[in-house]
Amino acid sequence: MFVPMLVTDFVRRAEKQYPRKIGIVDGQTRFTYAEYAERTRKLSNALLNLGVKKGDRVAFIEYNTHRLLEAFYGVPQIGAILLFINIRLSPKDIAYICNDSEASYVAVNTQLEGLLAPLKDELKTVKEYILLSEDGAGSTSEFKGPLYEELLQHSSPVLPYFQLDENDPAEMCYTSGTTGGAKGMLLTHRMLYFNALNMIFSASVNDRSVFLHNVPLFHVNGWGTPHFLTAVGGKHVMLKEFRPEPVCRAIQEEGVTHLFMVPTMANTLVNYEDIGKFDLSSVKHIRVGGAPMSAALFTALEERFACEVYTGYGATETSPSLALSRSKDYLSNLTGNERVEKLRSAGYAELLTEARVTNEKGEDVKADGRETGEVIARGNNIIDGYWKLPEETEKTIVDGWFHTGDIATIDEDGYIRIVDRKKDIIISGGENISTVEVEDAILDHPAVLECAVIAAPHEKWGETPAALVVLKEGKNLSEEELISFCKTRLAGFKVPRIVQFMENLPKGGTGKILKRELKEPFWKGHETRVG
Repeated sequence: MFVPMLVTDFVRRAEKQYPRKIGIVDGQTRFTYAEYAERTRKLSNALLNLGVKKGDRVAFIEYNTHRLLEAFYGVPQIGAILLFINIRLSPKDIAYICNDSEASYVAVNTQLEGLLAPLKDELKTVKEYILLSEDGAGSTSEFKGPLYEELLQHSSPVLPYFQLDENDPAEMCYTSGTTGGAKGMLLTHRMLYFNALNMIFSASVNDRSVFLHNVPLFHVNGWGTPHFLTAVGGKHVMLKEFRPEPVCRAIQEEGVTHLFMVPTMANTLVNYEDIGKFDLSSVKHIRVGGAPMSAALFTALEERFACEVYTGYGATETSPSLALSRSKDYLSNLTGNERVEKLRSAGYAELLTEARVTNEKGEDVKADGRETGEVIARGNNIIDGYWKLPEETEKTIVDGWFHTGDIATIDEDGYIRIVDRKKDIIISGGENISTVEVEDAILDHPAVLECAVIAAPHEKWGETPAALVVLKEGKNLSEEELISFCKTRLAGFKVPRIVQFMENLPKGGTGKILKRELKEPFWKGHETRVG
């Protein structure tokens, strides 16, 4: 028997199996799964009444709210495509995404209209705006359109039947653009369904799981959760923005069991001075992804939360999960540094995904944890190609394998360790230097809060490591002291020759440090490899 894998089936299952359970918490607003499912159907009918058709892109520019969570089902249930947009992007970037995707409808929070207003006249394909309001009030600017809640109030809770195929696109998203121009891609029902199955297994989720949505739903660490957590009837706790105090309060009040974070969030949280005032004992799983996690941060998380800490690895193109670093039973006897290094690695391939590390000839590297190669992957959760970019698709997907651009090693137990992005490797005097390795060494210093290591030009060696460092509040450290510290942990050619202390590091909308932006001042006037 063949039954299409439709990601929208998850909300119907939750409504049937968990109708009276509080499934969504958004501040003082709470919905049972029956109420949530009904709201998604009303949204679907509201969109149909506006003229939305199958294949139309419906963009949402919204914080982490129940409205955005509803869109993950309300839009694709009628064959339309949800385009979730990073609200931390510039108006220019958002206009590019709207035009490139040919978005027909845009739902925008009235507090975020400034992201569209400067370039509103350039959005040539948009037919209608839907206003997402915190207080029910309309727009105060030139934006005109129906209010979201009013649309739902006047829409039927009964959804007409729609013939959907598992290979129909359900969502559309764009890469962060931190290493180049943003690339669009379509995520099908089938891809998202397989990703949800991977996550249900790897994150050990069930109807007792409580997730805090502290990572934006437009982030790769966030967008799969509306699917897999809904499928098993877990509780969604929405958080409009990441700040340590609301995070800790939500954990204590809602009994949060799972936290997904990027390293910058985790670092901020463990260094929050009042964290000890909250009961955080409900947290059982912390998964950190989006960038490599240092040994110091891994240890700090374990000590502060006394729970299982591991990493997740993936990409926009893998929709998004590819690997996880949870411990394997036969490795449970590992201790000390060996254990930490396993659990903070990129991990091993998810249940329904295959990953390899290959050299330039396409051969698997030795599984010795030392020989490096590029991570390539294949699976039902991975895209077939980029939106309107055939040449980029041809370079990235080769012989049925997605080439991630990440340089890594793999050990005898299948754990992949990301050494660097191809574009971030420093080549100094013919020697390859991993910026991740140098960053790990610097982050071991107790005075360092954040750091980024980049390639800077060098007259003799071509390139040399430069460290951009943010210190913890109240801490002091000199350039000479930090270089001396690094010399005790790194080979001489890997030690940064340049150290600059900064108040903060530039970050993109997903929390990643923008190394491209950091490189530009160093390479101005030189033959540059910035990117």
